[in-house]
Amino acid sequence: MALLPNKANTQENNQTMDDRTPIPAGTYPAHITKSEFKATKAKTGHYLNLTWKVLDGPHKGKVVFNLLNLDNPNPVAVEIATKELNSICQAMGKAGVQDSDELHNIPVFLTLKVTEGTAQFAPKNEITGYKPASGNPSFSSEPVSAPPQQQEAVAVPPKEAAPASSEPESKKLPWE
Repeated sequence: MALLPNKANTQENNQTMDDRTPIPAGTYPAHITKSEFKATKAKTGHYLNLTWKVLDGPHKGKVVFNLLNLDNPNPVAVEIATKELNSICQAMGKAGVQDSDELHNIPVFLTLKVTEGTAQFAPKNEITGYKPASGNPSFSSEPVSAPPQQQEAVAVPPKEAAPASSEPESKKLPWE
Protein backbone atom coordinates (compact mmCIF):
# COMPACT_ATOMS: atom_id res chain seq x y z
CA MET A 1 0.00 0.00 0.00
CA ALA A 2 1.21 3.53 -0.81
CA LEU A 3 -0.11 6.73 0.69
CA LEU A 4 -0.58 9.28 -2.12
CA PRO A 5 0.48 12.90 -1.57
CA ASN A 6 -2.83 14.12 -3.05
CA LYS A 7 -6.17 12.41 -3.31
CA ALA A 8 -7.08 11.31 -6.85
CA ASN A 9 -10.52 12.78 -7.50
CA THR A 10 -11.87 12.71 -11.05
CA GLN A 11 -15.07 14.50 -10.03
CA GLU A 12 -13.15 17.66 -9.10
CA ASN A 13 -10.35 17.30 -11.65
CA ASN A 14 -11.25 15.40 -14.83
CA GLN A 15 -7.95 16.08 -16.66
CA THR A 16 -6.34 13.09 -18.30
CA MET A 17 -3.00 12.61 -19.99
CA ASP A 18 -2.44 13.78 -23.58
CA ASP A 19 -2.04 11.34 -26.45
CA ARG A 20 1.71 10.74 -26.79
CA THR A 21 1.56 9.05 -30.17
CA PRO A 22 4.03 10.76 -32.54
CA ILE A 23 2.50 12.72 -35.40
CA PRO A 24 3.40 11.67 -38.97
CA ALA A 25 6.63 12.91 -40.52
CA GLY A 26 6.13 16.22 -42.32
CA THR A 27 6.28 19.97 -41.88
CA TYR A 28 4.04 21.74 -39.36
CA PRO A 29 3.56 25.31 -38.11
CA ALA A 30 4.49 25.44 -34.42
CA HIS A 31 5.77 27.70 -31.68
CA ILE A 32 7.62 27.27 -28.39
CA THR A 33 5.32 27.36 -25.38
CA LYS A 34 7.78 26.42 -22.65
CA SER A 35 11.54 26.36 -22.14
CA GLU A 36 13.61 25.19 -19.19
CA PHE A 37 17.36 25.07 -18.61
CA LYS A 38 17.97 21.88 -16.62
CA ALA A 39 20.92 20.00 -15.20
CA THR A 40 21.79 16.74 -16.93
CA LYS A 41 21.12 13.48 -15.12
CA ALA A 42 24.88 13.07 -14.49
CA LYS A 43 25.03 16.69 -13.15
CA THR A 44 27.96 17.38 -15.52
CA GLY A 45 26.17 19.91 -17.72
CA HIS A 46 22.86 21.50 -18.68
CA TYR A 47 20.35 21.27 -21.51
CA LEU A 48 17.63 23.54 -22.83
CA ASN A 49 14.33 21.64 -22.88
CA LEU A 50 11.96 23.17 -25.48
CA THR A 51 8.25 22.39 -25.75
CA TRP A 52 6.77 23.11 -29.20
CA LYS A 53 3.01 23.20 -29.92
CA VAL A 54 1.56 22.54 -33.40
CA LEU A 55 -0.57 25.55 -34.39
CA ASP A 56 -2.84 24.25 -37.14
CA GLY A 57 -3.94 21.28 -39.19
CA PRO A 58 -5.18 17.86 -38.09
CA HIS A 59 -2.53 17.68 -35.35
CA LYS A 60 -3.22 21.14 -33.92
CA GLY A 61 -2.37 21.23 -30.22
CA LYS A 62 0.03 18.28 -30.27
CA VAL A 63 3.36 18.92 -28.55
CA VAL A 64 6.89 18.04 -29.63
CA PHE A 65 9.94 18.25 -27.38
CA ASN A 66 13.61 18.75 -28.06
CA LEU A 67 16.64 18.99 -25.82
CA LEU A 68 19.69 21.10 -26.64
CA ASN A 69 22.89 20.13 -24.74
CA LEU A 70 24.26 23.67 -24.48
CA ASP A 71 26.56 22.93 -21.52
CA ASN A 72 28.17 19.50 -21.72
CA PRO A 73 31.62 17.95 -21.25
CA ASN A 74 31.30 16.56 -24.79
CA PRO A 75 32.22 19.42 -27.18
CA VAL A 76 30.49 17.68 -30.12
CA ALA A 77 27.18 17.65 -28.20
CA VAL A 78 27.57 21.39 -27.49
CA GLU A 79 28.41 22.11 -31.15
CA ILE A 80 25.32 20.22 -32.38
CA ALA A 81 23.07 21.99 -29.84
CA THR A 82 24.53 25.41 -30.69
CA LYS A 83 23.93 24.85 -34.41
CA GLU A 84 20.34 23.81 -33.71
CA LEU A 85 19.72 26.85 -31.48
CA ASN A 86 21.18 29.08 -34.21
CA SER A 87 18.82 27.45 -36.74
CA ILE A 88 15.85 28.16 -34.47
CA CYS A 89 16.93 31.80 -34.05
CA GLN A 90 17.38 32.23 -37.82
CA ALA A 91 13.93 30.74 -38.53
CA MET A 92 12.47 33.20 -36.02
CA GLY A 93 14.33 36.16 -37.54
CA LYS A 94 16.47 36.69 -34.45
CA ALA A 95 20.20 37.46 -34.52
CA GLY A 96 20.50 35.80 -31.12
CA VAL A 97 18.88 35.56 -27.71
CA GLN A 98 20.02 35.88 -24.10
CA ASP A 99 16.91 34.35 -22.51
CA SER A 100 14.96 31.39 -23.93
CA ASP A 101 11.71 33.28 -23.21
CA GLU A 102 12.61 35.43 -26.23
CA LEU A 103 11.86 32.36 -28.39
CA HIS A 104 8.32 31.80 -27.08
CA ASN A 105 5.21 32.24 -29.25
CA ILE A 106 7.07 32.90 -32.53
CA PRO A 107 5.69 30.63 -35.26
CA VAL A 108 8.04 28.62 -37.45
CA PHE A 109 7.68 25.54 -39.61
CA LEU A 110 9.10 22.40 -37.97
CA THR A 111 10.18 19.49 -40.12
CA LEU A 112 9.57 16.29 -38.16
CA LYS A 113 10.51 12.66 -38.54
CA VAL A 114 9.39 9.71 -36.45
CA THR A 115 12.13 7.89 -34.57
CA GLU A 116 11.45 4.18 -34.12
CA GLY A 117 10.82 2.89 -30.63
CA THR A 118 13.09 0.51 -28.74
CA ALA A 119 12.53 -2.00 -25.95
CA GLN A 120 12.98 0.87 -23.48
CA PHE A 121 11.44 3.84 -25.33
CA ALA A 122 8.29 4.43 -27.37
CA PRO A 123 8.47 5.94 -30.89
CA LYS A 124 8.78 9.73 -30.83
CA ASN A 125 9.03 12.78 -33.05
CA GLU A 126 12.42 14.30 -33.81
CA ILE A 127 12.81 17.80 -35.22
CA THR A 128 15.06 17.77 -38.29
CA GLY A 129 14.65 21.36 -39.51
CA TYR A 130 13.28 24.85 -38.90
CA LYS A 131 11.97 27.32 -41.51
CA PRO A 132 10.52 30.82 -41.12
CA ALA A 133 6.71 30.97 -41.01
CA SER A 134 6.36 34.67 -41.87
CA GLY A 135 6.20 35.50 -45.55
CA ASN A 136 5.18 32.00 -46.59
CA PRO A 137 1.95 31.41 -48.48
CA SER A 138 -0.87 29.55 -46.76
CA PHE A 139 -0.17 25.95 -45.95
CA SER A 140 -2.53 23.06 -46.34
CA SER A 141 -3.81 21.35 -43.23
CA GLU A 142 -1.96 18.20 -44.29
CA PRO A 143 1.75 17.82 -43.62
CA VAL A 144 3.96 18.53 -46.60
CA SER A 145 7.33 17.09 -47.47
CA ALA A 146 8.99 20.50 -47.44
CA PRO A 147 7.96 23.93 -46.15
CA PRO A 148 6.17 26.19 -48.62
CA GLN A 149 8.58 28.22 -50.76
CA GLN A 150 8.28 31.88 -51.67
CA GLN A 151 6.61 32.24 -55.03
CA GLU A 152 8.17 34.46 -57.69
CA ALA A 153 6.56 37.86 -57.97
CA VAL A 154 4.44 38.29 -61.08
CA ALA A 155 3.68 41.71 -62.53
CA VAL A 156 -0.06 42.37 -62.29
CA PRO A 157 -1.69 45.53 -63.68
CA PRO A 158 -2.98 47.78 -60.88
CA LYS A 159 -6.69 47.55 -60.06
CA GLU A 160 -8.97 50.42 -59.25
CA ALA A 161 -9.15 51.15 -55.55
CA ALA A 162 -11.94 49.26 -53.84
CA PRO A 163 -14.39 51.22 -51.72
CA ALA A 164 -13.48 51.32 -48.02
CA SER A 165 -15.20 48.65 -45.98
CA SER A 166 -16.71 49.33 -42.59
CA GLU A 167 -15.75 45.81 -41.45
CA PRO A 168 -12.43 45.41 -39.62
CA GLU A 169 -9.69 43.47 -41.37
CA SER A 170 -9.39 39.88 -40.18
CA LYS A 171 -6.18 39.12 -38.35
CA LYS A 172 -3.99 36.70 -40.24
CA LEU A 173 -1.47 34.44 -38.63
CA PRO A 174 2.15 34.87 -39.77
CA TRP A 175 2.12 31.77 -41.99
CA GLU A 176 -1.12 32.75 -43.77
